[in-house]
Amino acid sequence: MTRNMLVTLGLLLLCSLGCDRKRESQIANVPVAQEATDRVAVDRLNREVRFKATPQRIISLMPAATELMYAIGAGPQLVGVTKNCNYPPEAETLERVGGGTMESISREKIVSLKPDLVLCKWDHHQPLMETLEQFNIPALAIGPETLEQLFAETTMLGDVTGHAEEATQLIAAMRLRVEKINARVDAIPLSQRRKVFYEVWDDPLMTAGPGSFIGEALRLAGMENIFEDATAAYPKVSDEVVVARNPDVIFSPSTHASRVSLEKMLQRQGWGEVTAIKQKQVFIVDGDHISRCGPRLLDAIEEMISLAYPEVGVQPLGARYRNIRTSYKSLGQQFAALPSGGPYVLAERLKPVHQRITDTKP
Repeated sequence: MTRNMLVTLGLLLLCSLGCDRKRESQIANVPVAQEATDRVAVDRLNREVRFKATPQRIISLMPAATELMYAIGAGPQLVGVTKNCNYPPEAETLERVGGGTMESISREKIVSLKPDLVLCKWDHHQPLMETLEQFNIPALAIGPETLEQLFAETTMLGDVTGHAEEATQLIAAMRLRVEKINARVDAIPLSQRRKVFYEVWDDPLMTAGPGSFIGEALRLAGMENIFEDATAAYPKVSDEVVVARNPDVIFSPSTHASRVSLEKMLQRQGWGEVTAIKQKQVFIVDGDHISRCGPRLLDAIEEMISLAYPEVGVQPLGARYRNIRTSYKSLGQQFAALPSGGPYVLAERLKPVHQRITDTKP
């Protein structure tokens, strides 16, 4: 081998080694491990929130989110909740950071718990989220208004908390229940579908529109919302329009039960001629189920079907009448005490419901 050839081979070898070192240096600069462990969540405000580790000290500011965390097995990672987070019973033992309003939430309490994630309501807690950002505390803006959004947020929370498999199983179970509900409701002829008025509040009179998860629940329960044409999620309405649209059935949550009474209904202009009242089709449903877009919303749907369409035979699953507020029992007692012969008395229809509540042991 000539001297020139040796020199050439030497130069090629040096170049090859140099390129390999350069490639190794480039590979070393790629954050492979970080990319493998980082989790990125996109919340309802389209914010990208990155987590370098699985959150272990989580605060939930919404009862529905608290329930969802326990449902996917992430309950032990919660360190704080609001006063309204009353389910499951384990949530009652957690630190309280405030109530259901923005004003009642204690920023100091939240910071003192040293959370690595705070679950906030996307349309209520934005000022609080700005404060949390100043303390470098991650926050996710959540709050579904449809079942599909609930499923999406379940997937997201499962990924973030390290419970992706449990979240997938929960979604599959809920979808199966929805399919069974749809099958039962589809068997109800369209001519027998009932018009419904859902009373969110009485002063001012408010209802649930089609853009709300309660509105979706009413549709899934096989009923025609008399305010399906509303543009707001929870619009204010008038007595005159309710009477004109003449619902066949009226629902209201148990959390509002103390303000729903036969006397008050009959004081409303024209309500004595409403079909739902004349035929005693006014029902109180569990407010913790119907007012939270969480796993137990399907319980509320089944409950409404069983009351509006008893012939369908849908029985609410689980401990349907457990953990009902005292006001719910008081309402049943109040109606049961009314004269049974009156044309607008709801006692006969509510007695079986009240009896199930009274007989059910916690």
